[in-house]
Amino acid sequence: MKQAASCYQAFFSAEDRFLNPHIVPGFEPDVIVDFIQSGLTLAGCYQSGTQMPNPLLQELFLRRVFFNLLQAINHRGHSRIFRRVCWDYLHCPLLALKKFYGNSEDGRRRFQRLQREIRQVQHSSGF
Repeated sequence: MKQAASCYQAFFSAEDRFLNPHIVPGFEPDVIVDFIQSGLTLAGCYQSGTQMPNPLLQELFLRRVFFNLLQAINHRGHSRIFRRVCWDYLHCPLLALKKFYGNSEDGRRRFQRLQREIRQVQHSSGF
């Protein structure tokens, strides 16, 4: 239980830094990678084979990281560097979600919806 508490604390601290609009220039990659890594770690606490398997929470945190990155990419208030680093690391939660969804028909449909979201953001953001 202590492990989950520390994972939650790390995730929400990293998310607060990620969502803060005033990131010190030069530290963008550190903030983004820390957010992604803490989200993947927290989601990993709930995968099957762990002490607390919970696929709903696992998917929730993976999608939360994914969509926060998409929103940051599309947000014109962030610096171009911040948005570009988010774009470069978008594959991390995307691949984790692909693995989570598996090869079922429903899983493929869900993954295709995520890919459509990426294409829409790519079109609107200019990346």
